[in-house]
Amino acid sequence: MPFQRMIQTKFPPRLWALSGYPGSDKSTFAAQMRTPILPVDADGRFQEILPLIRGQVYELSPDPADNTDPDRINAILSQNMPGADVATIVVDSLTAIITPFVVQAMVDRDSGRIKNLSAAFRSKALAMRQIQDAVTRWRTDVLWIYHLQDGRDGRGQELTRATISRTELARLTRSINLQLENVQEGERRGIKVAWARRGRSGITLWDDLGNWVGMPDHIEEAVYGGLSQEQQDQIEVTPPEVFPSPEVAIAWAMNQNVFTSLAHARNAYDKVKREKNPTSARQMAALWIADIQERLEQAS
Repeated sequence: MPFQRMIQTKFPPRLWALSGYPGSDKSTFAAQMRTPILPVDADGRFQEILPLIRGQVYELSPDPADNTDPDRINAILSQNMPGADVATIVVDSLTAIITPFVVQAMVDRDSGRIKNLSAAFRSKALAMRQIQDAVTRWRTDVLWIYHLQDGRDGRGQELTRATISRTELARLTRSINLQLENVQEGERRGIKVAWARRGRSGITLWDDLGNWVGMPDHIEEAVYGGLSQEQQDQIEVTPPEVFPSPEVAIAWAMNQNVFTSLAHARNAYDKVKREKNPTSARQMAALWIADIQERLEQAS
């Protein structure tokens, strides 16, 4: 078969991550992605939204265990994806796949089977790499879904946490071009574009039609509409004034080829925050960017 000519698309591929609280209709949003859709149905609830999907939906496996085991997910995709017409792979949810590895690591540490927590978490890191490589290699659209939860920091202050660690989210950020968040304002719900690699960030689009109808198209137009390829290129290489999260800041630093590992980048970020004690996200971004620029100058 001869090579096919590569065609410039209007918008970048939909390599998106969507976070939100349980029950915030993240799976319903997935129903609006391009079809045919192949869900990695780790939460076991994708059947509930089938009536909302206009197009084909394929099943990874009828065995629930196959949808949560990175080894099986990789094997099934490797066997069946070549030649398939899948348009979107939906991982629903990454939380359900990674959490068992976290729990097992904590149990192993508490039981004394493993003394070093870093060693205990090694299987979690490998699982994240495996599932990420297994899903992103097929040049389809991808929607990664993970949950948020409420918690408290060391001073007892309320905060919202992702159910995936900073390291895993930083690793995931390197494979996506949009970070989306479910948001609620009174009776209205919407999607906030927390971060865009090559487009506009910080915008919120409201679900005026219900069930997120047409929302992926609206997101693309809002993020990329009117931007030339040159403008998108410039956005990608320009450091932001504010990073929406530590994982995005860490992923950005990794893209500067300053660090050899995510752990090194994470520790450097924490050191800047601890030693400089910034009073705002904007100040932290400026300090972090300055630290990276200094490292680049020292390496040149």
